Amino acid sequence: MKKLLLTFLGFVCCTLSVAAQQPPASSENLLFLIDGKLVLREEAAKINKESIESLTVIKQKKHKELFGINDDKDLIIVITKAKKNSPENLTIEEKISKINFKSESDAGTKPKTNPPSRDSIPNGVFDFISMEKQPQFPGGIKAFYDYLNANIKYPKEARKNHISGRVFLSFIVEKDGQLTNIKVTRG
Repeated sequence: MKKLLLTFLGFVCCTLSVAAQQPPASSENLLFLIDGKLVLREEAAKINKESIESLTVIKQKKHKELFGINDDKDLIIVITKAKKNSPENLTIEEKISKINFKSESDAGTKPKTNPPSRDSIPNGVFDFISMEKQPQFPGGIKAFYDYLNANIKYPKEARKNHISGRVFLSFIVEKDGQLTNIKVTRG
């Protein structure tokens, strides 16, 4: 009975290990994206293994979902050590719905734009956080602090009584850079 049980267990184990092995994917069923360029299998075979920084395999179903590539091939993404820190190889954490690739000939040249004039700036109130380019004091933050030191008059009574603290203000910066509606909000 023991022999029969051991034979049966041996057979089951061998069958499971054989079933778990899958034949390697044929290189004809692979797409190679090396440093952002789609290359042929022959070109991919020429890469020195020591120069590879990372290699990612994306299965057919997943790369259809991510890149919109509609074929039955798996995608191999290779980033070489030389291209590791280049801008086009930055990690994107969000899910990508579709990527459109354009060659340099398709992209053309961008038209040159002139800086906006005073009259072209839209009217209205803009909150500080939503502005694309934050305003900056001419000469930088050090020049701003120097300006404040020269122009803020500390009350004599407060200085005499050793009163100090922070004062919080709100104000509006006009198109020409002047400050209006200055209010003490706290302090």
